[in-house]
Amino acid sequence: MSTAGGDEPDEHGGDSAAEATALPRLLTGRRRLTFALLVCAGLGQAALAGVTAFTMPRLLSSVPGDRWTWLGVLLLAAVCMGGVRVVEWILAEKLSQDYVHQIRLGLLGAALGDGRGPSVGITIARTTNDLTAVRNWIAWGVAPLASGIPLILGVLVVLATLHPVLTLAVVGPVAVLGCVFAALARVAYVRARTVRKARGRLASQVADTVAAGSAIRAGGGVHRELGRLRKLSGWVQKTAIQRARVAGYLRGTAVSTAALATLGVVVVGAGAGLTHALVATTITIVGVLATPIHDLGRIVEYRQSFLAARRILAPELARATPSRTPARGGAGGEEVGASAEVHVHDLAVDRVRLPGLVAAPGARVVLRGESPERVAAVLHLLAGTGSEARGWVRVAGRDLGSLPSAARRRHVGYAARGLALERGTVARAVRYRSPESDLPVDRALEAVGLAARVRALPDGERTMLRRGGEPLSPSERARLQLARALYARPPLVVLDHIEDELGAGGAELVQRLLADYPGVVVLATEEPGRLRSDDADWDVWDLDDEATPGRVIAAGYARRTTARSALSRSGVA
Repeated sequence: MSTAGGDEPDEHGGDSAAEATALPRLLTGRRRLTFALLVCAGLGQAALAGVTAFTMPRLLSSVPGDRWTWLGVLLLAAVCMGGVRVVEWILAEKLSQDYVHQIRLGLLGAALGDGRGPSVGITIARTTNDLTAVRNWIAWGVAPLASGIPLILGVLVVLATLHPVLTLAVVGPVAVLGCVFAALARVAYVRARTVRKARGRLASQVADTVAAGSAIRAGGGVHRELGRLRKLSGWVQKTAIQRARVAGYLRGTAVSTAALATLGVVVVGAGAGLTHALVATTITIVGVLATPIHDLGRIVEYRQSFLAARRILAPELARATPSRTPARGGAGGEEVGASAEVHVHDLAVDRVRLPGLVAAPGARVVLRGESPERVAAVLHLLAGTGSEARGWVRVAGRDLGSLPSAARRRHVGYAARGLALERGTVARAVRYRSPESDLPVDRALEAVGLAARVRALPDGERTMLRRGGEPLSPSERARLQLARALYARPPLVVLDHIEDELGAGGAELVQRLLADYPGVVVLATEEPGRLRSDDADWDVWDLDDEATPGRVIAAGYARRTTARSALSRSGVA
């Protein structure tokens, strides 16, 4: 099973290491304007409270002729107060969704970026539970503070103008509320972390269980797996209830504070001998504070949940931050010809030096090694899919490691067994490496034997592929991958046991496609003899050869001296 939700302290080096990294700044770009409008909403409500303080005594002491006028002003102020709250709610949602959108894209970039991201379950948990915690804190924490603080301060100023002692009647209960929040904040944080850990473990278990559904049913383990899920689900239930207890205390205390503030106004007003009209006015104004005071209870709860989520999200976003190192291979938008040399140098896996490669255009290179992990690492390095291998790969004179992805994809085509296809149309799948290309898709499909099958689909090339490639069969998906890898003729093609999934005639298909391909092809296969034509000259890149410094395997050259000349020109030797 995958790691449990990613909340263990040692996963990112402990609490200090995780919390040392911050999330993206909130108040940047257009979010600054949204935040400023929230502050204006709070000031507007405070101004409307001032209008109420001015109008209420005049309504109570007015003659019948003027009473309707003052009543109309009060009704208008009440309607405007509701309208401002509507705008405030919309602004709060806009602020939170814009911020969450930025973080969500960063998390997905981390999951897709280097191929070593978290499991599916953890990724789902982070893009749902954790981002919900972030959204709640921004929408129901930061936004209410942005409007609530100006409102509370404004109301206190209004109360001070009515009678200074009335301000103390409100400040006292609010100060006690702050002390209660300070005492419960740490407990709320611990409970929030416990809940997200439980949810993360459940999400990971569900994802792994569903993925292994066929094996579980075949082994008669459905009841056992449901038992494990029942246990994890029960833990989520228990921790959520424990967190709700703390949240209940926080919210209950906030409600009591609002009631005590109103009661305090009545008591202080009676003790100070204030008029009934002034006390009634004060009670009405204090009623405006009920909503922001109630929000304070939620603010503390959402703040602690946000801190628990930030502890995990921040390091992931830091890992996904793209490098800003400028590309050193020339402009990425230039056309790349299929006939180009491929150089691999300073290659190492797990600190073990491996032989490099210098391949001429048209070379066919079989990658071989006793360790499947080492072979896979080198293939992934060549394809740019994230790898434990270290080294540089140069194609057509450009260092692939320094090129942006939009430029790199024009240099390398990749097809491997077991890969799922992304959601999209058949035509998009073929053009995925070169979306800007106008080369016909039907030719690529015809080359791999899929043209007739695609034409028979309900929408032809516009048929949507779902769930990894349906409605195509596994062998048809592998052929589609092969069409993508060879589309627009990249100078380097990497094939990882793709012939195993091509179905009947797959080996002959690969043999035919590679017969006259002008670029370099590096492939891993268990049976190279099946893929090689009788007159084909294939080279072997044996990773188990003695890897002395400068050791390079020349491929596709008539003589080794030609390879040395190529090395000399590239500055490697």
